[in-house]
Order: sequence, then structure tokens, then C-alpha cells
Amino acid sequence: MTDRLPAALRALWHELPLLAVSGVLVCTAFAAVVAVLPGMGPFAILLSVLLVSPVWAGLVASTDSVVLRDAGGVALLFRNIRRYWRHGLAVGIVPGVLAAVALVNWSLAGSTVMLVPLGISGCASVLAVLASFSAFSLRVTAGLRGKELWLTALTLVARSPWIPLGVVSVVVVAMLLGVSVAASLLLLAPGPVALLASAGTWTVYRTENLHALHR
Repeated sequence: MTDRLPAALRALWHELPLLAVSGVLVCTAFAAVVAVLPGMGPFAILLSVLLVSPVWAGLVASTDSVVLRDAGGVALLFRNIRRYWRHGLAVGIVPGVLAAVALVNWSLAGSTVMLVPLGISGCASVLAVLASFSAFSLRVTAGLRGKELWLTALTLVARSPWIPLGVVSVVVVAMLLGVSVAASLLLLAPGPVALLASAGTWTVYRTENLHALHR
């Protein structure tokens, strides 16, 4: 098992243009969602999937390339967005729909009967979100699909929960800094988050199984 974290840490400096542009693209997509549907409602989450997931898939494909092959760049980012945007939608729709259903159940949780579907949908959405940090890499770089994709992603969560929990921690810290210090700091978050997710995924997942890397 090869530790990919050193490559990710080096990229924080060597791939500054990639990280800067990716931050602008991801935050612009989120800003569009907030402008159309402010708040954290089910429709806002689904719109986030439509606008953010394609960009995120291209970014993750680029950070995968950085940590696995030491190859990045802004041009690669735009090529990957154009190539993998459909894959991003396919991955993002799963946690997006589950989270939207959980929010609907939350709004209907006035009765005791609705606590059961709320608990089920809430747990499922949390697991899907945690698994999605690896699922994007497994889809765009390893070429996994459907049931195999999500079972593998969930297996990685079970084997090394520090990966998604660490990514979530970085996201939370970035959001807190953006709210309490300066909103512009949010532009710095997407690139490092994607690098951390890529490094963690490919540190745990055996690289000899990456048939897509030898095309």
C-alpha cells in the first residue's frame, strides 16, 4: 500500500493554478444554487447535484492524476470536466437523492411513525455522503460502476473511516473560516479537499487493481 499523502501535500504548492481555478469553478456552481434556491431544502440539494457534481468529477479526476502520476494543470482540469461530467452526475445523484429524501422525512417527522423512515434515510444519506468522497475517484479513474462502485466505496469507508472523516473535517473548518473570517477563503477549500480525498482513496485502494490507469 503506497502512501499518496506526500504527493498531495506537494501539490498544494506545485499545483496552485489548478487549485485556484477549481476553487472558483466549484464555488461559482454553489453560488448559482444559492442564488436560485437559497437554504438547505430538498430541491436545493438536487440542484447542487446538477451543477456541482460535474465540476467535482473533473476536479477529482485531475487530483487523482496528480497523486498517482504527478500530472496536473488547468488544461487537464477543463479536459476532465468535459470528459467526466456525466460520471459526476451519476455519482452525485445517489447521495443527493438520499439527502433530499431525508430532509423531506425530517419535515414530516411530527408523528412517531415518521421517525422510522427518517432514521433509515438519514443513516443511508450519511453513509452515501461518506462513501462519495471515494466514489468519484473510483468512477472516473478506476472505471467502476453501479453496485460494484458503491460497495467498493463503502468498503473503503469501513476499512479506513479516517479518510471521509478527515475530508469532512476540512470542509467544516473551511466553512467556519468562510463564515467567520472571509467568504473568499471558501475559494481555497475545493482543491485541497479533492486532493485529500484522492490521496486517501488511492492509499487504501490497491493500485494494482486500477485497470483504467493502463489505458
